[in-house]
Amino acid sequence: MPTYPEKALEGASPADLAWLTGTWRARIGDDEIEEHWSAPGGGTLMAMFRWVRDGQVLFYELEVLEQQDERVYLRVKHFDRGLVGWEEKGAPHEFLLVERSDRGAVFLELGKPDRRWAVYEREGPDRLRAYFTHDREPDAHPGVFEFARASSLRAGA
Repeated sequence: MPTYPEKALEGASPADLAWLTGTWRARIGDDEIEEHWSAPGGGTLMAMFRWVRDGQVLFYELEVLEQQDERVYLRVKHFDRGLVGWEEKGAPHEFLLVERSDRGAVFLELGKPDRRWAVYEREGPDRLRAYFTHDREPDAHPGVFEFARASSLRAGA
């Protein structure tokens, strides 16, 4: 089975991924997942991610798409409740954009011996699919996030 490219896609910019913009919600079992991507600004896109289980936050993520030279990076930091960081201060998870289309992007994880790809795929105007993979099939954990566009933010949702 072929794998995703392992070479940086050059000449792209974070603005090329503006199709991520919006508030997206998903469920995994009874858990509620939310990811909000900002519009492009300052040469970046940024996102927050929240996973809620049994009415309590399980964890948060802060994500940014940044350009460095001719390459686009997805950088991610995780936090427990109380904003207690998981990663070291200067060590986000870092992924390099290696493939993109008008409605898809693939990022290769850097600095790990068993690298993964982070995959985002838009399916129509109101669906977003996101997952990690070691090849072209989604990893079993945490699985595939099948997001639907949220028309508005609701308290407690």
